[in-house]
Amino acid sequence: DYQIENSPMGQEPALLWSNHHYNQHGPRPAAYQPILNAALQHFDADAILEASRERELTVEERETLDGCKLLQGMMHDLDASLDTMKSFAAYEEYLMNVAVPLIYGSFEELDEESAGMLQLFFRVHGMAVRMVVARWTRDLLVAGWKRGDSSSGDDDEINIIRKKDKHQEQEMAKVWKVLGFGDFAGGYDIPEDVTLQEFALKHMLKDDAVQGLVIGCSRPEHVLEAMRAADSSGSDGDKKD
Repeated sequence: DYQIENSPMGQEPALLWSNHHYNQHGPRPAAYQPILNAALQHFDADAILEASRERELTVEERETLDGCKLLQGMMHDLDASLDTMKSFAAYEEYLMNVAVPLIYGSFEELDEESAGMLQLFFRVHGMAVRMVVARWTRDLLVAGWKRGDSSSGDDDEINIIRKKDKHQEQEMAKVWKVLGFGDFAGGYDIPEDVTLQEFALKHMLKDDAVQGLVIGCSRPEHVLEAMRAADSSGSDGDKKD
């Protein structure tokens, strides 16, 4: 999971884990649609189109108009393909090999406002891609299993009822096979309020074959999150490295 800015456009950014954002606010960052609309409107070249009705456009104006059409088309394509994203690395490769060359090939230079609008669009679109990738990864691991209602067992113990979507299970099994995992089909029980990082730590710490873990923590809060995952996994102290 990723930390996503959970604030409308123009407000101070507040970070929220993508799994919590998905369940509380939906599959897109709050500012995504307003920024997409603003970026498309910025590059609609209305002034040049109006001028074309009264006079013949200059070479520079025609080139600007063509560049705006290309940028609008690129943003429409990026928006339409959002839910097909499976890898953030592949998205970054697309930006470097397709989007950046398209921008530099369309304009000799961009004014400050246009450059800022493009930066804003790619910032929020990148967050939207992170949300899609995190959700797809979770779906792949869960593979059709979903938590249903809870029931009380003996001694008031809470039993989690799990339901299976057979179609989703079959589709995810195909993906696992393509990835080289043979007949393995996932089926992990991952609560929606647990990040994928925390689940991975808990899962590994419960494995007797794992003697220890080395965790990269670039921020103080990462250390605390790792310690909470280790504590809640029920593992002994020897596994907390």
